[in-house]
Amino acid sequence: MNEDKFSGKAEIYDKYRPSYPTELTDWLYIKTRAQTVADIGAGTGKFTKLLLDKPWKVTAVEPNRDMLVILQRNVPQAKAIEAPAENTGIPDHTIDLVTAATAFHWFDEDKFREECKRIMTESGRVALIFNQKITDDVVRERDEISRIYCGYKGHAGKRSHEEGDAFLRNEYFAEVEYAEFEHSVSYDEDGFVGNTLSRSYALKPGDVGYEGYVWELRQMFKKRGSFGSVELKYKTTCYLGRF
Repeated sequence: MNEDKFSGKAEIYDKYRPSYPTELTDWLYIKTRAQTVADIGAGTGKFTKLLLDKPWKVTAVEPNRDMLVILQRNVPQAKAIEAPAENTGIPDHTIDLVTAATAFHWFDEDKFREECKRIMTESGRVALIFNQKITDDVVRERDEISRIYCGYKGHAGKRSHEEGDAFLRNEYFAEVEYAEFEHSVSYDEDGFVGNTLSRSYALKPGDVGYEGYVWELRQMFKKRGSFGSVELKYKTTCYLGRF
């Protein structure tokens, strides 16, 4: 796993990244009836918080120290482990449901699969979850600014959304169920800029071009914002699979 991708970005990530629809955890609860859940690559606990709304015993695994500190602050009810996705330290065959929310693309896929097999119970399943941006004029313009300043390629990780969908359905899992949910978040100017700066590829303070990057984002907001806000739309997808 890429442990250092979000070093120095934990606070801004926690403040400005979107959460996930509660309908997703409702769906997972009905589908799995799990008792023990491990949220891998938990970050600052965005998805872990939702898991704790169910009667599950939750373990959160996160390798980045900056993220882990905020995770422990946000979800003290969960057991927190500082470890990579491929070597969690969770005891053998104790987890009914493994979740990875907007994190799988940073994992070593083969090693993560073997780790899941080790920690899961016989009936255990894995839920790979992604908050996918719905592309509109706002997203296209923001992505172009990020391309110019940060070399953004249109997606994080190894595959596009379409390639990733085919990989998970046809190669990674032996069997898989799929669900998707749409939601949106309204941001003011600072929130819009902060959401962009929370991305793994975004420049940090002190990086060459950072001031110009932020200026361009603020100018874009002033042009695109309506009554002081911009709406970012998301499609949350979930692949619930067995190996």
